[in-house]
Amino acid sequence: MATLPHQRKGYYDRSRGRMSNALLRAREPYIKKSIMLGGVLFGIFFGTLGYTYTKILASDDFQDVPIPPISEEDLKLLKAEYEATKKKNGDTTLKPYGN
Repeated sequence: MATLPHQRKGYYDRSRGRMSNALLRAREPYIKKSIMLGGVLFGIFFGTLGYTYTKILASDDFQDVPIPPISEEDLKLLKAEYEATKKKNGDTTLKPYGN
C-alpha cells in the first residue's frame, strides 16, 4: 500500500515532541562540529568582551583630556542658566520612596 505525502510519519514524534531515530542518525555526524563551532564563537565573544572591559573601559580615567579654562563670569552665567532650567523643569531629582 502506497502512502500519500500527507500520511507520512515525519521526523518528529508528535506525542512526545522528540526527534525520530532517522533524524537523530542524520544529525549525528554534525553534532561534534556544531558544538566545537559554538564553543569557538562563544570564546571569541567573551574574549572580545573581556578585552574591551579590561583594556578600554576599566583603565580609562580621562586624565589625558585637557579641561579648558573658564572665567568666573562664564561660570556664574552657566550656573544661572542651570538654575533657570531647573526651575522651569521642576525638581528633577528622584525622591526617596515613601516620602
